[in-house]
Amino acid sequence: MQTLDSSEDADLELMFAEIRRYPLLTADEEQVIDGRKWAAVEALSTVFSEVVDLRTTLADLLLNALECPPEVRRFPSREQHFTLRRELAPYFADGDLADTTAEACKDLRKRGSKKRYTEIVNGLKIPASLTVGIAVFMLRRAGGQFPDAVADAIGHWSRHWLSPPAPIALEPTVLKSIRKALREYTEARDALVMHNLRLVHSIAGRYRGRGVGYLDLVQEGTLGLIRASEKFEYAKGYRFSTYCFNWITQAVRRYVGDTGSLIRLPTHVQDQVNKVYRERAIEQAKTGMEPDAAQLANKLGMDKQKTKEILEVRNLAISLDAPRYDDDDGPLVDTLTTDQYGDTTGSADQDSLHRFLGEAVDQLEANEQAVVVARWGLHEGPPLSRSEIADRLGVSREWVRQLERSALKKLKGQEGVQEAFMDYQQVSSV
Repeated sequence: MQTLDSSEDADLELMFAEIRRYPLLTADEEQVIDGRKWAAVEALSTVFSEVVDLRTTLADLLLNALECPPEVRRFPSREQHFTLRRELAPYFADGDLADTTAEACKDLRKRGSKKRYTEIVNGLKIPASLTVGIAVFMLRRAGGQFPDAVADAIGHWSRHWLSPPAPIALEPTVLKSIRKALREYTEARDALVMHNLRLVHSIAGRYRGRGVGYLDLVQEGTLGLIRASEKFEYAKGYRFSTYCFNWITQAVRRYVGDTGSLIRLPTHVQDQVNKVYRERAIEQAKTGMEPDAAQLANKLGMDKQKTKEILEVRNLAISLDAPRYDDDDGPLVDTLTTDQYGDTTGSADQDSLHRFLGEAVDQLEANEQAVVVARWGLHEGPPLSRSEIADRLGVSREWVRQLERSALKKLKGQEGVQEAFMDYQQVSSV
């Protein structure tokens, strides 16, 4: 345990040393950095509108967002599916920009001027993170590479489009402009992140002692900071530190709610629990006595029954290693019965019976084996009806009935089957 603590302290010291290399930004510095980020996004949007193959790929992506939205079962992880749906939500058939998306799918394939194409792309209001993801996806279709999580999700989704996307042949100048814009965007975004990491550590420190490691809190807070850096717009007139505070806090709180306890509570319920227990701790520190539900309800202006229910929320789970009574050293797990699962002797009897029946069934003919196994669920699945077995074997139900009858007659005549059945009945009755 001492080794783990010292290792974590060393990791924290390295992180703090790295953070100290990046001082806080002034308002003017934030404006310059964020200006570079949005200039890169605008450059990518311009490339989309000027290059025919990129316009066609963008139109295909929008069409599939309307008619073939991503399904969670087609992704290697739920997180990847969530990332893509979060970015594409306005462009789905039930999204806020569904009509605009449908028009853009048609107009991007028609002949028009560069100005018209630019108006169409700008009218889609594609967010910065999705613009970059689409650009990286297009770059990969042209044979290039660039790391991006949204592009990874689009790549998996594109395998299930209405028609598979074709490779793209781009001019060297176009490839160069895309790579340049992606580098500038990434550098600007990372600059905003690195100069505000100390805020992540400060917020994460407030949630220590809630069942989650400090390094995990920092990691989740950093993810929230990255998301804030992608969405921040300096032109709206507020500082980045003000904007990212809620994103970091939300990410940390959600992670604590998801993993900090055995039972996950909704965020608003967890907030109420924290509020009630915080007030109880304050009152106990003042009076030296633990307040009851009525006193807390009066202090917080809440309903008494509601306050009582909130106080009971934390009692939903208990460790099996906890003692059964205050004066009892034995853990609670020692007092639990296991009738539901049976003891080890019962498991051994079941295993022995299964082996014996397996050997007995193996002596039947192939068709009889298939019927017996499927009829009584001896395979890894539920028992099947005669109709289902007939459909599977391609025979009539009467033929299945005859095979079943023949197989049971042979099993009954095998030596030892009756004795095994009698032994099983005796064990079950005990």
